Amino acid sequence: MPRSLVMGNGRLAVALDSNMTVRDFFYPQVGLENHIIGHDLKTGIWVEGRFLWLGKGWDMEMKYLPDTLVSRCLATHPDLDIKIETNDAVHHFINVFMRKVMVHNTGKASRKVRLFFANDFHIYGDAVGDTAMYEAAKNRIIHYKRQRYFLVDGVTSQKKGIYQFATGRKETFGLQGTWKDAEDGVLSGNPISQGAVDSVVSFEVEVQPQSTEIIYYWIACGKDLEEVDDLDARVKRFGLEQLILETENYWSAWVNRGEVNLSLLPRSVVRLFKTSLMIMRAHVDSSGAIIASCDSDILQFNRDTYSYVWPRDGAIAAMAFDLAGFQEVSRLFFQFCDRTISDKGFFHHKYSPDGSVGSSWLASVDANGQGQLPIQEDETALVLYALWRHFQKYRDIEFISSVYQNVVVKAADFLLEYIDHKTGLPKPSFDVWEEKIGTFTWTTATVCAALEAAAGFAKVFYDSDRQEMLNKAAASMKKAMITHLYNTQQHRFTKAVSMDGFPDLALDSSIAAIFIYGVFDADDKKVRETMDALIDKLWLKTHIGGLARYENDEYSRVSQDVPGNPWFISSLWLARWHLVGARSLDELKKGLDLLLWVTDHSLPSGMLAEQINPDTGAPMSVSPLVWSHAEFIIAVCEYLAKYQELSGQEP
Repeated sequence: MPRSLVMGNGRLAVALDSNMTVRDFFYPQVGLENHIIGHDLKTGIWVEGRFLWLGKGWDMEMKYLPDTLVSRCLATHPDLDIKIETNDAVHHFINVFMRKVMVHNTGKASRKVRLFFANDFHIYGDAVGDTAMYEAAKNRIIHYKRQRYFLVDGVTSQKKGIYQFATGRKETFGLQGTWKDAEDGVLSGNPISQGAVDSVVSFEVEVQPQSTEIIYYWIACGKDLEEVDDLDARVKRFGLEQLILETENYWSAWVNRGEVNLSLLPRSVVRLFKTSLMIMRAHVDSSGAIIASCDSDILQFNRDTYSYVWPRDGAIAAMAFDLAGFQEVSRLFFQFCDRTISDKGFFHHKYSPDGSVGSSWLASVDANGQGQLPIQEDETALVLYALWRHFQKYRDIEFISSVYQNVVVKAADFLLEYIDHKTGLPKPSFDVWEEKIGTFTWTTATVCAALEAAAGFAKVFYDSDRQEMLNKAAASMKKAMITHLYNTQQHRFTKAVSMDGFPDLALDSSIAAIFIYGVFDADDKKVRETMDALIDKLWLKTHIGGLARYENDEYSRVSQDVPGNPWFISSLWLARWHLVGARSLDELKKGLDLLLWVTDHSLPSGMLAEQINPDTGAPMSVSPLVWSHAEFIIAVCEYLAKYQELSGQEP
């Protein structure tokens, strides 16, 4: 189930699905330890003898409050005269997840209502050796294992704390979980459980007709009992209402202090631009790691997640942050890269947020048993290129000096060494989609751009010999692209040169890299004809529309009648093509229309998935995907820059 809301502060990150249920809970690093890992912290309601969990059968509306990472969710049920409204947030500074629940009685009689919160933690990502205990002296529940403590507490607007509680076992001996104990509206009061355990707490309020009562529920996160005890005391001292307001104000100040003037954009584009920035920021760990997605539902397919740092995705996100004026975030990422780059100057496939090398499926041996480097070379190239774009905007020479040797010199030396001198192209590596090995147009374009970036840095540091060498290598590789990657019969660039030396003629949206990274001008005839071919074959001729990733894309494929599912990334590359090639404001509208297409197919909360269903437009695969949001930010910034150029006025 796609995530509808994400919130975080760089140490604690929480994701909710479309049932208003918490499904991912990362602490103390974003992306590293998921203490729910796809299970759920569900919410139930008991009204006059009837019990329901929020979810199936309810009408849900899930959004963020404007310009914040604080939710505003509404849930109504056709058989109850009760409306549930919640504000969910992770405090911007302290490690507390907060939920304010407003219980609206829309009926004509007073109602006794009990709200239940089920706490299904899998501390450190498993359910072995956990403890859930009720602390009677302070009327609260604590889950803990080793150096992870999660304290559950709350209070009602009628100044009452936890009404009932229960701890118990789950997932063993046929036991589903303590949440089953809630379904009669009464909890057993079992005070402690050990092993695979969960807990439930309830709160009771009397709600007068046509009125509202509030229940405040929170989870304090720490590494020992003293830390969570201090956090709990702080919440009680200041009140959850005040802490939620502080968080609203923080995010509003953060997202509105960027450098981009959004006044000429349609309201829906402005809203998604700001939401995208905040969603991306929630995926950034305090160490600088930018994970691809916090959505753990992909676990059901291969027992792994997207909660890793792909240097490519991170570099593109860093470019988006820089364009929007949030250079402090991109600097954190570049410092992460400075710490993690290999001694040989390349980046591995992906990394855990602590900087260790992540899991991988890129083989180090080919089908013939020959050794090969299990990397995607574009990941190394794009970090270098993104750093150059950062410096071009901010000219922060002191910061660049701190990462120059690793992220520039070492990486550029690797790119120079990893060239096939027979062809002048990069040696084979895995493609951007992590499926094939060969020499790809996407990869080659990113390497060209990176070599030019390294030459630019060499000029800044007055290394003229190195500058000349790097510029010569980039120019030579560009010529080699025309020789080996441009097909004169089809009048377009090809996807790749395969390992056997034959061209891969499949139309792939990633070929757009030829103009995205400035290797060829957008108005170059070869580029125009290539993009026309991509539009002709990959644009979905359905009521949904959008650009497929490549021809006959089988990943999560829904229909054989289309080339593949529409991807936000591919569609935004097409938008950028229309934007960069526009010669008038009328032509610029083609790019704006695609930005509006993206807003139309985002979730109401603003979440952008990896891809969408070609028949229904519903999100597919992981949601959110940071890369999708980053490409949207970049495209919007490019639209505004082009508008300024064509209109001769400030955007």
